[in-house]
Amino acid sequence: MAATAATAAVLLSIAAHPAALAAAPPASASAPAPAPSPTEFTVDTTSDAVDVDGADGRCLTASGACSLRAAVMAANARPGSTITLPPGHYRLTIPPDPRLIIGDNPDPTTGDLNVAAQTTIKGAGARSTVIDANHLDRAFRMQADSRMSDLTITGGVARQRELPITDTGGGAIANGHHMTLRRVTVTGNSAGYGGGIFNVPGSHLDLIDSTVSRNAAGEAGGIRFDDTGTVTNSTIADNRVTNPGDRPGSLAGYGGGIDIRGRGPVEILNSTITGNRSSDGGGGINFAPAYLDSLPSPIPDVIDLPLGRLTLRNSIIAGNTVDGAPADCKKAFATIASLSNNLDSDGSCRLTAPGDLPSRTPRIGPLADNGGPTDTVALQPGSPALDAADDCPATDQRGVARPQGAACDIGAYEHTS
Repeated sequence: MAATAATAAVLLSIAAHPAALAAAPPASASAPAPAPSPTEFTVDTTSDAVDVDGADGRCLTASGACSLRAAVMAANARPGSTITLPPGHYRLTIPPDPRLIIGDNPDPTTGDLNVAAQTTIKGAGARSTVIDANHLDRAFRMQADSRMSDLTITGGVARQRELPITDTGGGAIANGHHMTLRRVTVTGNSAGYGGGIFNVPGSHLDLIDSTVSRNAAGEAGGIRFDDTGTVTNSTIADNRVTNPGDRPGSLAGYGGGIDIRGRGPVEILNSTITGNRSSDGGGGINFAPAYLDSLPSPIPDVIDLPLGRLTLRNSIIAGNTVDGAPADCKKAFATIASLSNNLDSDGSCRLTAPGDLPSRTPRIGPLADNGGPTDTVALQPGSPALDAADDCPATDQRGVARPQGAACDIGAYEHTS
């Protein structure tokens, strides 16, 4: 009875003031609700549980915790958010559902972690915060600009499920936008293309103070660049090209460490590329632009070569092999240009700039924990890379101040006495 009386009172009020009803905008004309503002999500469980409501912008699983998967789903609803990962081993346990892999709109509740909005993910250190894809799928698919720091990504596997190359590319990360990795280790992943990281056309990777190691692929063991990127103060080591039987085509080979197929510029600065191996192409770096469909149509009689450009500065490319034979670099229809002070152990990078050291034994150690947040390759006493670089970053990959001697050292590692 009370509800009926209240309703009658409202109707009488409207009848007494019809202008008020006329002035009120219809519901359909109301302003859209503002997008949720960015926020910071702190993960408090290592379980791989989904968000109960991926659209509400809250990191909340059915148990009331905030998992990494739930945080990514919540951040997708709040562009610009930050995810903080305390020390821990974050293992993905939900396998991909082939029925829900739909092009650019994959299911976020299964398989890899789909970052669909601008997001920053911060760990507590690459030796203490580990994201493990558990050999179920790759770890991340980046569909928006992203930043990751101070963590390790391992255990990723990208298998052939459908025709788009991105489904077999990037054992740890398939990157489609502008991604920055800082003090990150990408290790122990595998894929058809880009055992560690696959950067599709239209993307850009900034790899800083990081290590990409011990990944495997049918093509591009460590990193594949199909567009632009920079590698600064970083180590690319012990990656390999195999034929895992999970990528289209019968050919296997090309860059064991880095494979570049795009036409945009790539820069490698103060970095170390060593111990990578391939069955064809360049054991350390392979550069052969592949996207010729972007050339003018009809294709001119004389193509303006080179089609792509890689620049090297203060970097070591040494001890890389193809079928067991020394092979640091190989290029086709592209330029590998030195900006000075690079060391190449077999001469295949064709270094001719001032300060370059072609065909020199580098005298370096194995990939190891030499202090700092990520593994590095140390310079040994007597290395020609010692005090042989200039215009270096203020610190090396480990955070050690440069220079320690008369000048800074070539590569990602600064020798200390």
